[in-house]
Amino acid sequence: MLKDLGVGDGTRAGRASALASASRMYEEEVAGGAIRGIVRGRVAQLMLIQIQQLKADLLQAMDQIDNLVDANRLNVQLVASIPAVLILFWGTRALFLLWSNVRMKDLRLPKDVHAEMSDYLKSMEEVLILANHETDSSNNTAASRGVCLGPKDMGKLLLWMHLYLNLLDYMSPPFPSKNCDSIHQSMQKMLMQGQMSTSRQLELLKVIQEKHADFLKTL
Repeated sequence: MLKDLGVGDGTRAGRASALASASRMYEEEVAGGAIRGIVRGRVAQLMLIQIQQLKADLLQAMDQIDNLVDANRLNVQLVASIPAVLILFWGTRALFLLWSNVRMKDLRLPKDVHAEMSDYLKSMEEVLILANHETDSSNNTAASRGVCLGPKDMGKLLLWMHLYLNLLDYMSPPFPSKNCDSIHQSMQKMLMQGQMSTSRQLELLKVIQEKHADFLKTL
């Protein structure tokens, strides 16, 4: 069609210059009178060329857009997966929290439960400290280090341990199971009555308190 207008040689190399010439011819025909150009037939022919070129440009632009989308498909998929990962993470934490509250039959935040468990550990520490008050009056350091809990003090210690371990079981999860098992083992070692002095039990209790404080990092 371009060759028929005398603006090209029909080769792909001269197509760009031929289209530019056809555009200028179209502008001249319209400027010289649209009706005359329609009667002569050149305006219609030039309009078809313009429409064909516009269609070709649109198809080329769509191909470039498709290539760009294909090249960035992985990035788009990664960006789209971020909300799903966040929803899964926070949804799992919320489910664990709800499950622990249902088991305890008490709707509280994990930090509030953690604070109550800290109070139980402090009560256990108080029992062990007060167990040495009789030997403290005699200023016998060796005796105070070797003293063991009596039945009454052991009963108090067991009560606070039971309350603490009960909440610990309810809060696993969201508390890590590995840390909970470690605290359980340390608690069992504290119950070696007649084999561990109160001073040793206090040292072991300090270790348990440090493990308990680490739970805050997971909340």
